[in-house]
Amino acid sequence: MVTVKTDPRLKVSMASVNEVFQARKQLEGLIQTAADAVKQLVESKDLANKFEKEMKDLDKNKYKDQIKASKDIVKQIDSVVALYIGKEDKRQGIIRNRKVTGMQRLNTANYYSATRKNGITETEKRLIRLSEEELKKALDKTNTFFNDSW
Repeated sequence: MVTVKTDPRLKVSMASVNEVFQARKQLEGLIQTAADAVKQLVESKDLANKFEKEMKDLDKNKYKDQIKASKDIVKQIDSVVALYIGKEDKRQGIIRNRKVTGMQRLNTANYYSATRKNGITETEKRLIRLSEEELKKALDKTNTFFNDSW
């Protein structure tokens, strides 16, 4: 086992290191939950697209209702995925979207937590709390989609 020592010029307590470690582990779990949800949504979208293509190949006119339903499901999935990673922007160049996504919020909390050598401050606690709330809202909408629409 390798022991990593801190910079001797910095006065860092083990309690602070453990506090940062625990916060990072908590955020790691939240990020993994969000990634799993997005992965499931993308797999569902791929399935809906495959179904739509198969129906078009069989008979476009006969299965027009199923094709339309597949397109609607894909649009709904895109709107739910946008809660996590934002909408795809078709504009060119350097652009900025003022809407903060769930993953951006998680990454900000993760960055702030990682850079604190003297323990977690109120800023990081607030960022983590806001990340959890944002993720909970997105997961609720994801579960509602799968329970009601899918």
